[in-house]
Amino acid sequence: MDLIANQPPPRFDAARRSAQSEILDRPVHTGELAKILRDLARFNGAMMGHRPLIRWLNRATTNVPIDRALTFLDVGCGYGDLLRAVRRWAREKGRPMRLIGVDLSPQVIEVARRATDAADDIEYEVADVLAFKPVFPIDFVATSLVTHHLSDEMIVQFLRWMESAARRGWVIYDLQRSFVPFYFIALAGLFMRLHPVVVYDGRVSVARSLTRTEWEAAIARAGIPRDAVQIRWFMFRFAIGRLR
Repeated sequence: MDLIANQPPPRFDAARRSAQSEILDRPVHTGELAKILRDLARFNGAMMGHRPLIRWLNRATTNVPIDRALTFLDVGCGYGDLLRAVRRWAREKGRPMRLIGVDLSPQVIEVARRATDAADDIEYEVADVLAFKPVFPIDFVATSLVTHHLSDEMIVQFLRWMESAARRGWVIYDLQRSFVPFYFIALAGLFMRLHPVVVYDGRVSVARSLTRTEWEAAIARAGIPRDAVQIRWFMFRFAIGRLR
């Protein structure tokens, strides 16, 4: 199945976010989707993509008693690899945690469930997060490589949602709009033999992502005090975190 055929080449403009759509913005056969998400998780793992989030979680739980159960919600959970990484971390710490992944796509949730061992005890739910009203308290909200899919206005709405939903804090991990990752992922795709959609969508994702200045403007528009949010840079990605 050639999902790249007849697609316009990814375009990059350092001055503004791209509005170009990605392959995964539309339905893809579940079998092919599983291959794409698996390779995306493999690439993210090679780029140490979970490390900044685990570091943030270490800081976020420093003063929380080790026996206190916590709830962690992953928005746009994709393949579920972040949740499985958090489960490994929680086991190493001996910390009880309820882990929940939500995604807009029923297909994605199906793939994540299949990729997750029952022993990991991770809950998955199909939901539009901006309309998601959990009936249980959420301590931490995280999202990885998701916000570049949202419009500027939706990012502001999402920031406000996280601010109201997370009792202890939230963190966003996403790409930086830069020439370096835009061209690097094409080279990495060759060496790692990544699925072509991972390379194509990855380049479009970089072009759709935000700069630090744009993140600061979004945070201000959401009404969140700038000094309450930390923006950390890691390998042409940002970890944007808020702790209470």
